[in-house]
Amino acid sequence: MHQPSAARFTRVGRSWRRLRRRGRNLGLGHRLWITAIALAASLLALTALVVAPSVTAYRDSRDNLARVSRLGQVFAAANRLSAERGPANVAMSIPPGSDPAALARLAAFRAASDGALAALGGLEAPTADAALPTLPYRFLAATAARLAEARQDVDRVAGLPAAERSLDDMTGAIARMIAAVDTFQDAVAWEIREIGLADPSLAGPALIAHVVSDLREYGGRIGSAIIPAVAVHHPLNAAQLSDARQMRGRILEMLRLLRGQAAFGPGQPYEALFAAVETTFAGRGLALIEATIAEGRGTGRYSLTADELTHRYVPALKPVEALRDRYLAGLIEGFSAERDAMRRRLVAVAVGGAVVLALLVALLHSLSATVLRPLLVAREIVVALSRGDALRDSPPPGGPARPAAIIRITGIRRLFEALAVLEERLRERARLMETLRRQAETDGLTGMSNRRGLALAMAQAAAAPEGPAAALMIDLDGFKKVNDALGHEAGDILIRQAGERLGACIGGDGLVARMGGDEFAILLPGRDGPAAEAAAETILHSLSEPFAVEGQTIHLGASIGIALSPRHGPLTDALLACADMALYEAKRAGRHCHRLFTPALRDATLSWTARQQELPRALAAGEFALVYQPQVDLRDRRILGAEALIRWRHPRLGLLAPGEFLAPLEASRLAAPVGRWVLRTACAQAAAWRSARHPAGAPDLRVSVNLFGAQFHSASLVDEVRAALADSGLPGSALELEITETIILQHDEALIAPLRALRDLGIGLAFDDFGTGYASLSLLKRFPLTRLKIDRSFVQGMDASPQDRAIVQSVLSLGRSFGLAVTAEGVETEAAARRLRAKGCEEAQGYLFGRPMEAAAFEALIRDGERRTA
Repeated sequence: MHQPSAARFTRVGRSWRRLRRRGRNLGLGHRLWITAIALAASLLALTALVVAPSVTAYRDSRDNLARVSRLGQVFAAANRLSAERGPANVAMSIPPGSDPAALARLAAFRAASDGALAALGGLEAPTADAALPTLPYRFLAATAARLAEARQDVDRVAGLPAAERSLDDMTGAIARMIAAVDTFQDAVAWEIREIGLADPSLAGPALIAHVVSDLREYGGRIGSAIIPAVAVHHPLNAAQLSDARQMRGRILEMLRLLRGQAAFGPGQPYEALFAAVETTFAGRGLALIEATIAEGRGTGRYSLTADELTHRYVPALKPVEALRDRYLAGLIEGFSAERDAMRRRLVAVAVGGAVVLALLVALLHSLSATVLRPLLVAREIVVALSRGDALRDSPPPGGPARPAAIIRITGIRRLFEALAVLEERLRERARLMETLRRQAETDGLTGMSNRRGLALAMAQAAAAPEGPAAALMIDLDGFKKVNDALGHEAGDILIRQAGERLGACIGGDGLVARMGGDEFAILLPGRDGPAAEAAAETILHSLSEPFAVEGQTIHLGASIGIALSPRHGPLTDALLACADMALYEAKRAGRHCHRLFTPALRDATLSWTARQQELPRALAAGEFALVYQPQVDLRDRRILGAEALIRWRHPRLGLLAPGEFLAPLEASRLAAPVGRWVLRTACAQAAAWRSARHPAGAPDLRVSVNLFGAQFHSASLVDEVRAALADSGLPGSALELEITETIILQHDEALIAPLRALRDLGIGLAFDDFGTGYASLSLLKRFPLTRLKIDRSFVQGMDASPQDRAIVQSVLSLGRSFGLAVTAEGVETEAAARRLRAKGCEEAQGYLFGRPMEAAAFEALIRDGERRTA
């Protein structure tokens, strides 16, 4: 029984040996064709592997486009429902039948909402394989029912006579409109969840689109929350105030979320639109709402009517609508482009596969002649020589055979020449990669390391520590003025010369890197604190020497911040941040100096940041307050006016003085809104004190208000001041605006026109803290000032310092020469008051006459019996 199996195995073995002998006997041409067929089969398999993902990607992109298109329709329906609330507000704010156009607009908006819901109810999956599920009917039915109830309520309130409408009726109707929108949000959430389940990569863009849509929704809601109260001239109750604060907090949270999205960052497609949202909506629009909330917190006396408030606030929402519509359109355009790209890619892959197959045939034919054939021939020659066989070509007809080795040597030589060319190309690629690496780590202007090069050097130094190290951040003082005056080409020359001096100062012991603009960084391995400060002194001296640029002599200085490793942190970006904090401390100290980082600088920075983050809440919650310090006539101690000073009633830290929050406030976008609030509040208070009906009865009292630098960035400063005077009834002659030297130096020529316009209104202009900075005396000639205020440091130093006494006398003389009034600040003793009076000073303020006090205390000070005398 086993014999047949053994015989069968024997036959298989013989067949296998015959195949192997035939393979060895195959000619060179057959071997090349077998190789070509194997390569072609491999290429076909590879093409299939490449085409399959392209097909899948095309189908996914097509389905994603369908999903995003439908999401756009869902958001459009939500937006239509939200937009209907505006015309409803208007209809309830006007007398019945008084404005047919407004009622027609409401009917048009309702028709648009109904059409959007009807379109969603009829949506079907666009393709069978996309299998998009239809929106559940329960969401649409519930929304339609809520919407019908809300419309009935709106029509009922709009039909009532204006005198019979109550605030509760209007807010109730608006609440039902909002409830209909909230009901539809379930459909939005369902749609986003379905998109995320189908393709998780779509969840992020869909949620961002939801946030942008919600930003518009809550922007409308916060207006709807207060406009009914304005329409009936009713104060906002606790619930309305709470709702408004919550909606404002939600808006600010959404803005913070959007700021963190790359799509809205610098250089991105939506940067300009988001910047318009920040400026128009977050700036002017919310400031208008916050001012109205502040008015509604009291007696309900609003400076604007409901119609005026609507017409001012609604345009502030337009950038949000533009951002919402453009972002949704951008999503659809992006996925449409992706689908088209996938289609083109699929076609390209198919065509490319066919072309590559054709090229492979040509390539194999070329290889058979130039590479493979010489290699195989060389192998046969070596094998034959090792056996001692004769190498002969086939004899030509009628002639002898020729030696094969000599004939094949040309092919072998060509092979090695090709290998040499390949080696040279690999070397060229290595050189190119090295050049690209150097360019990525080098500053193009100076040839020094850039930020990336410095980071790599710090990482290398941290990996092999050799003791302490120092990082220096250097900023050129005065470079911007040179760049503006002489042009960018001269500025580039100056930057290169400064870099060369920095390199000469440290030699080969460290690394100089240009961080950008006029800022440099230096890494000094092996340097401790004293050595780093000595290096900083050397750099300051070197950079203070004059520069020669295009035939002109330029003088610059530098400010330097120093941080040490490991004392202040490891060699990472955190150490550079410490050096940066020290650099700004050097700038605050007057520039042209160096400062060493201390932990107190970090604490100050954290505190500064914390105060700035709390400012929006403080403005919305009414935590800012004004106090008033008397300004007196030194001759008889009569109270001539009051300086309005801001304070912050912090819910946790108590009453904060300006020094604890003014710097972060001036650096924030809230500086202008807070400045407007201070101006309007101070004018209203002064007008009340000056009124003949007021118990204080001070008809000639003036009030001084400090302006923020941010208020001069606004083209509407003069209009804002004019509006504050008109709304309060305060004459321009009773208002004095104080500007600091810093504001003048930052704006200079740009200030002259608005200051002259303010002066034309009769408003006084005071130069605060005169003599403490770098302003030139030519400012007194160019700017329409009416008063100089002597800084408290000079006044309080008069007793001990002849120099301070001389400065005070000089300011008084300047005031008389230019026809300007002069007020001395910081008068705390009778001796100082007498000395000032002896020098001819007529007005003063300080603790001797009264500390900054609340309005009620100041009113008691000027009331009949004590009136006009401090």
